[in-house]
Amino acid sequence: MRAIFAALAMTALGGAGALAAGASAFAGKWRIDEVRGSESFDAAKTQFEAAADGRVSTTVGCNRIAGKPAVDGDRITFGPMAATRMACPPPLDRLESKYLAALDAVRSWRIEGTKLLLLDAEGERAVTLERADL
Repeated sequence: MRAIFAALAMTALGGAGALAAGASAFAGKWRIDEVRGSESFDAAKTQFEAAADGRVSTTVGCNRIAGKPAVDGDRITFGPMAATRMACPPPLDRLESKYLAALDAVRSWRIEGTKLLLLDAEGERAVTLERADL
């Protein structure tokens, strides 16, 4: 019985380690370069910061958005995110709406050079970020 429990505990610990390793691969500060369906915007006012434990804090320049996406290897889902509720002026209001919709559509991620790509279920780019803490 102890051997079975020890094996289950090791499996559970290994799974948690995989989740932390996946999230820590994109830990750091990023600038949002592209949001699917949005017009051009000032990327210098954007931020996406991921902690090693997977917690994310982000903004496109108006409201602060935070949460902890579910990460399992290259799979990721953002689920409900907490956000401040300030009224954003146009066109920032439209950009923020499209950004939140894009995050909701994200199902996987990958890093290409200094870019973090957040991809939808079809593998298409929903959000593109550029490393900001080099």
